[in-house]
Amino acid sequence: MRDLVIIGAGPGGFDTAIFAKEQGLDVVLIEKHKVGGTCLNYGCIPTKALYHNAKTIKNMDDLGIFGVKVDKYKIDYDIIKERKESIVKSQVKNILTTIKKLKVDLIEGSATIIDANTVLVNDEKISTKNIIIATGSSHKELQFEGNDLAVVHNSKDILSLKQFPKKMVVIGAGVIGCEMSSIFNQFDCEVSLVEYEKEILPPLDYEIKKRARNLYKRNGIKIYTNSALIKVIKKNDVYYAIVSAKGKEIEIETDYVLVSTGRKPYLESINLDEIGIAYSNTGIKTNEFFETTVPNIYAIGDVTGIMMLAHKATYDGYKVVSHILGKNMDINFNHVPSVVFTFPEIASVGVNEIDLEGTNYKKNKYMFKTNAKAQCLNETDGFVKMLVDENNILVGCHIIGPHASDLIHEVTSMMYKKIDIDEYKNIIHAHPTISEVIGECIKGFS
Repeated sequence: MRDLVIIGAGPGGFDTAIFAKEQGLDVVLIEKHKVGGTCLNYGCIPTKALYHNAKTIKNMDDLGIFGVKVDKYKIDYDIIKERKESIVKSQVKNILTTIKKLKVDLIEGSATIIDANTVLVNDEKISTKNIIIATGSSHKELQFEGNDLAVVHNSKDILSLKQFPKKMVVIGAGVIGCEMSSIFNQFDCEVSLVEYEKEILPPLDYEIKKRARNLYKRNGIKIYTNSALIKVIKKNDVYYAIVSAKGKEIEIETDYVLVSTGRKPYLESINLDEIGIAYSNTGIKTNEFFETTVPNIYAIGDVTGIMMLAHKATYDGYKVVSHILGKNMDINFNHVPSVVFTFPEIASVGVNEIDLEGTNYKKNKYMFKTNAKAQCLNETDGFVKMLVDENNILVGCHIIGPHASDLIHEVTSMMYKKIDIDEYKNIIHAHPTISEVIGECIKGFS
């Protein structure tokens, strides 16, 4: 009998398999498609590869400010695609090398749970003491007239483009929609972003998303909030997205419609009903140790529907393995940082002001435009916003600006250790650095 069978080799699955093997467990990892899951093959990594291509192009547009004169440059989309694909292949190879080195048994196939101690894969029954479901998520479908037309795609399709579009309509201004809009805006694409809610990036801090919308529009992205896609049509060999905006129907010419209306837990073929695992459309129900309603069967990552982030899935798995081994792993899942890779970057950790309504909290903001390093980089847009509770402990931070994806981790460490902000004021930051904005924001609290 094996110690652990993990179904799904995305970030949560393969990281957990590696960690469990390092802890001495006998592990089987099952994947029916590609090791690395959506994040590595069709999500986080290829998106960020494209993002940094786009950032380089954006920086080229600013060269005149630095005294470099370039009359024109050519974007080679074939090189962009090749670079993206090579990064993905390299990362997959690294994972496979580690799995092989540690002697984790990797099985390619579709798994079904027979009972709390049995998994069926490729007509073979595997007996195991514990099972982890790490099957991830899939994109949500949006039903509308014309959704079968050739120009309509999802977030997986856009990362496998053979030809880059010149006009794009993005439906859904969540993280995926905003990232793709920002990236393709730099690839000489005319982007229209359509969001049903009254503001883009709905879950984020209200000041952050308001500032983001203004900066995206300044970059040339057309944004329609309180709006909805009605249908996609073809007239005289030209495609149009028909959008309801402010009580009017508008036609937006396009050669690509990206539907990015969110993701849903992947619950198919696992046999949940038959073995009595409780779940809903939003995900599998688990306790604080990510154990399902069936003992010894756990669920981690996107399939639980809780904060669909790759790094969250990884630490879910670490928590499970520690529980299996009877050890305590003190991970605070209230302090999970998240990042939006747009221009500029956005990062958040902890609570926002809505969460703190009715409490005696304090807030402070510090603008990047006053930071010397930001001025040297010519990246002065944005701010750091911090929230402190009545005990003088930092409980939330929201950043929009240069290197937000890096800065957020200093704040996350602060929050995890519950450092009093008056104590933190004594910590020295090197000058001139972007990280000084964190220290300066903290100093603003009285």
